[in-house]
Amino acid sequence: MIIREIQFGSEEFRRECELRQRVLRAPIGLNLYEENLDGEKEQFHFGLFDGQGKLVACVIAVALSPTRAKIRQMAVAPDQQGKGCGRLLLESVEATLARRGLMNLSMHARKTAVGFYQALGYATSGGEFTEVGLPHLTMEKCLTAHP
Repeated sequence: MIIREIQFGSEEFRRECELRQRVLRAPIGLNLYEENLDGEKEQFHFGLFDGQGKLVACVIAVALSPTRAKIRQMAVAPDQQGKGCGRLLLESVEATLARRGLMNLSMHARKTAVGFYQALGYATSGGEFTEVGLPHLTMEKCLTAHP
């Protein structure tokens, strides 16, 4: 498996959008392509690719300040879920963000994914709320410096 940053507007970005649509939006009746994605130009996109170059997982990080970032739109291909792909991708992204000085991460996690993020050291903060029609919780994690 190879993890690399995805450039906005590239062919890999197109495949990232397809994965996000298939895993995150279509199951709840939403269409990613009806959203304005222009704001994602300044965000950090990461992908986990298998040995044949197929995108199997993706995640986006948004810098909120020089030391804070928000994780969003984490998606793992259904046939790869439960195999450690999400963990591998997120741990690598955390190390990359820490090297860039982004030490405090937050996210709006779907309630069904809270256990996954807790296992990776994220803690809930505040109460439950609804986003895209689903229950979510804010989760946070403080990173340690990586060489």
